[in-house]
Amino acid sequence: MKIALTRRFYVALLVALVSAVIFKVSFFQEESEVYLFPSIVSIVMLVLSLVSLSREAYDLCIDDFQPFPFVRQIPAIVMMAGGVALVEVLGMYSSAFLVLLLASFWYSPHRATRHRLLQSLLFSGGFTLFIYLLFSVMLNVQVPRGVLI
Repeated sequence: MKIALTRRFYVALLVALVSAVIFKVSFFQEESEVYLFPSIVSIVMLVLSLVSLSREAYDLCIDDFQPFPFVRQIPAIVMMAGGVALVEVLGMYSSAFLVLLLASFWYSPHRATRHRLLQSLLFSGGFTLFIYLLFSVMLNVQVPRGVLI
């Protein structure tokens, strides 16, 4: 089987290399408890990027997705940068909820504003609850606390 050296292959290779570096930096530390979550995330990133790389190398991908132009990504980038800037003021969970709410509302495919808002609130609340349980309850990680928790 011949390896397909396409642009998507090189992107997958770059992602796999970055994932490998993140894995190396986070996994091989003396204080293993502190790096538990980054180690878990880096292992998942590395595995998924290697799967993607192998799919691209052997041309096993199906082109069934629509392109997403960079111009349409700019609002999400601005929302995330604003959320990161507000973490110290609002707290991690409040800023995460706000960014998720804005992004999911902005990119929702539904036309009706009420339906978009309800779906965005449910998604944002559920995901914020998930990260709270993951970080604060399961991993017992200190997160930035702000005015709103």
